[in-house]
Parts: sequence; C-alpha cells; structure tokens
Amino acid sequence: MAMNPMQRKANNSFLLGILITLVITGVIIGFLILQISKLNSEMEEVSAHTVYAYVVVDTIASGADITADKVQGVEVNLSVATDTSTFYSAQSRDAEGNPTADSTGALLPTGLKAKVDLNPGTILTTDLTYEGEAIRNDLRSEEFNVITLPSQLQTGEYIDIRLRTPDGRNLIVVSHKEVTIPTLAGVDSENCIWIDLTEEEILMMSCAIVESYKMNGAKLYATRYVEPGIQEAATVTYVPNDETRALIERDPNIVQEAKNELLTVLNSNNALVRPGINNAVNNEDAADNVIDKTEDEITSLKEERELYIESIGG
Repeated sequence: MAMNPMQRKANNSFLLGILITLVITGVIIGFLILQISKLNSEMEEVSAHTVYAYVVVDTIASGADITADKVQGVEVNLSVATDTSTFYSAQSRDAEGNPTADSTGALLPTGLKAKVDLNPGTILTTDLTYEGEAIRNDLRSEEFNVITLPSQLQTGEYIDIRLRTPDGRNLIVVSHKEVTIPTLAGVDSENCIWIDLTEEEILMMSCAIVESYKMNGAKLYATRYVEPGIQEAATVTYVPNDETRALIERDPNIVQEAKNELLTVLNSNNALVRPGINNAVNNEDAADNVIDKTEDEITSLKEERELYIESIGG
C-alpha cells in the first residue's frame, strides 16, 4: 500500500535521525579512540622515562653513612632528574645505556656518605654524596682519653688530632676521623672518644701521646671539620721519632702503598719538625711526666670501664 506523504516524511526524518546519531556516535568513538591512543602513548613515554630514585626521609648529617632506613625509593621521571646526577636504585643499564628501574626501589648502593647535611625530602644525587673508603684489614677502633676535646663535640662529627708544641708549632697527627663518644648510663663520656685508625696511624698516635707527655706546655687536642663531606682530609705534618718510623717501615700489618706514602711525607718534613720536638722532649722532667700521665691515663680508663659495667648491670 502506498505511503502517504506524511508517513514518508516521518520515515525520512526517523532515518535521518538515526544517521545523524550514528555519525555523532562515530565521531565520539573516534575521538575517544584517539584520546585513549594518545593517553597510552603518554603513559608509555612516562614509563620509559621513569626510574626509582631515593628521597631522604630522616636527617643525615654531613659525612654520615647513608643507610637504607634513612631513604625511600620513589618514582622519578628523567625529565625532572638528570641522568648524570641522580642516584637510581637500580644500578644496571639497558642496551642503550639508560638506567633500568627495579620494581621496588629498595636497592641502595653501599658505602655512600653525605657531603652536606641532607634534610627530609632531598633526592640523592652524586653531587650530594660520595663513596666511603674500603675498610682496610688493619683498621681498628681505638679509645683515647688524653686528647683535649672541643666543648660541643658530638658522635658522628669529624676531627683532626693536632699536637701543639711549646715553641708554638701546630702539627697534624691524624686527620679526618669520625668520632664516636661512648655513653655511660645514658650520658656521654666527658673525656673518652673512639676513632678508627690504621696500623700506621696507631703508631703515630702512640708516639705523639708519649711526646706530648714529655714536653712541658704541649697540647694534644682535636679540631672539628665544618663540612666533612666536602672538605678533604688534611695532610699529616707530625713526624714521629726515629724508633716509631723504624716500626712503621718494618711493620707487616701496614699496607705497603700506605707505608710508602706516609714515609715520603715524614722524610720530607723530618728536618723541619724533629729538631724542635727533640729539644722539647729532652728535659729533666720528661721521664717523670710520662710515668705520671700514663698512670693517670690508665686510672681514667679503668674508671670509665667500671662505670660502663655498672651501667649494663654488671
């Protein structure tokens, strides 16, 4: 049956509406596909340039070890952190030489120390850190109670130990040493410190202590570094006596490279340093001073030990 003009017009309008709807839907679907494709590309780009770096979560003092409990792995985009300075948690690299991130950000290179004080929120970079030296086989923790200490010295700070002689010279015995102050019943010791020394440094300190005892008016004391992570270790200028130098030369516990380097310095300074010290130690009170001050040193260490035993309930 033939449709009347009104029905035909209605059908055409309906078909046109469907066509317009399909066109609009197609446009929307096409737009969404383009947006999804663009978003996927952006996500792939971000993922390709994302690595795990480290952010400081607890204050780290200048010169202190950077340990896992002080930092946290975080995702960082390479467009934000430069590839050459940021410490990435994954140290491996892909075929193109780009750093490859691990899945947790939990890996931390060992031996890192802070050049300056690091506050929470700081991202670790090579500019802010340095590698700690490898531990030598002859390294030992030595306890001293005969060194005059700065009034506000704290555990973790770095010091030089210097000998001031009666004629006014000031000589560096050992340099750039991290200090640990023992605690007794929760209170820092007033006169004892622990520092890690190599065999040749132990011999140098032993000689300097005895010679400081012999010289009336001598002072063996510690000076603090301002920024130990940035400041390099000072050069040793103290020259021990002939007996100690002979021990250093023959001691099999000293690394040969370190021995050669130290003896070169000692030999070059010998003529400038030793005559004045030799004159100062050759006084009539020298022997008695050594006996008295050594006895005081031993007594003080015994008292510190007794206090320590009492503090742990011994």
